[in-house]
Amino acid sequence: MKPALGPTILLLAFSLSGCAPVLLATAGVVVGYAVSRDSVTIDLDRTWDKVWAASLEETKHQGLLKREDRGRGRLDARIRETDVSVTLEQLTPSTVRLVIRARKHLLPQVEVAQRLGVAIARRAG
Repeated sequence: MKPALGPTILLLAFSLSGCAPVLLATAGVVVGYAVSRDSVTIDLDRTWDKVWAASLEETKHQGLLKREDRGRGRLDARIRETDVSVTLEQLTPSTVRLVIRARKHLLPQVEVAQRLGVAIARRAG
C-alpha cells in the first residue's frame, strides 16, 4: 500500500506560501484555520446566519463597530487601536469562510485577527 502524497504536498504548499494550516475542534465543531502574514481564514461548519450573528456580537464585544454590511458579509471595526475587517463568504450551504484582517498604521496585526477569529469560532459553536 503506497502512502498518500496529497496531504504532504498540500502541507508543503502551505508552508512555502507563508500560511500555517491548523485544524481545531471548538465545541464539537471542526474548523479549518489558516494564518497568513496579514489575515486569518477560518472555515466554519455553521450556517451563514449563525456565523454572522457570532461575528457581529464578538466584534462589538471586543471593540467599536464602525460599519456593518450584511448584504456583502462585511464588518469594519476598531479593536485595540487596530483597524479590523471581517468578511464572510458562503462556501457550501452549511460552511462559511471567515476572513479577518487587522492593521495598525498599515502594518498587519495578525495577533488581533487571531484573537477575534478564535472568539468568533467559539461563539458560533
